[in-house]
Amino acid sequence: MYVTRTEVATPGGRTAGAIDAKDYGSKGVHMITNCGVGASGPRAIYIRPFCIDTAVFKGDEALSDGEMPIRKAITPVEFANDLKEQLEKIAPARILKDTETPRTGWLVVGHFQLVDGGSPLGRFFFGSLSVGRSFLALHVRITDVDRATVVYEFDMAGGSRFQGRHGTVRASGLGRATHFDLVNAAERIYLTLSANPYRYGERANVSLPE
Repeated sequence: MYVTRTEVATPGGRTAGAIDAKDYGSKGVHMITNCGVGASGPRAIYIRPFCIDTAVFKGDEALSDGEMPIRKAITPVEFANDLKEQLEKIAPARILKDTETPRTGWLVVGHFQLVDGGSPLGRFFFGSLSVGRSFLALHVRITDVDRATVVYEFDMAGGSRFQGRHGTVRASGLGRATHFDLVNAAERIYLTLSANPYRYGERANVSLPE
C-alpha cells in the first residue's frame, strides 16, 4: 500500500500534497509549510469504522453474489480491528460505537473508494503479469479532537500487484486477497503516522569520540 496524496495541518499553517489522487503509483509528496511541525503523541486514538456505502466492491470477495452485500458490510468492521491492532503501537486505541464520541486524542475516520479482490484464477496463470491482481483504494482523515482540527488527511491505494499463485507474507496468492490488503493498509497507516517506526539509528550501547 502507498500513500498517494496528503494534506497536513500544522501549528504554523496547512500543507497540501501536489500529487493527484488517481496517480496510484506516486510515492512523493511536495509540501510547503510555515514552521511545519506536525501533530504527534496523541493521548488516545479512536477509530470509527470507515464508510463503504459508495465504494465499488467487486472481485473475489464471497462464494456467491448473494453473500456479497454481507461481505461489503463487514469489511469496515474487519479493517477497524486491523487498524486498532496497528495504532495501539502509538497510543491506546479504541473502536467507537455509533453512539460514542471521543473527547480527547485523535479520531480516525475515512471511506473506501474501491475494494477489488481480483481473480485467483488470473493470479494462478498470469499473476506475474499482474493479471487477477487485487486492489484497494481508501481515504483517511485524522482529527485532533482537542484542537478540533484535521491534522492529517490522505489517500491510499495498493494491492497484490505482481504476486503470482504462491503469494507472499503480504499477498494471498490463490487465497482471499482483500484480507491481506486490509492488513497491509492498516500497517501502512501506522508507519505513515509514526516517527522512525523501524527504530533506525537506535543503539543499546554507544561510545562516540568527542
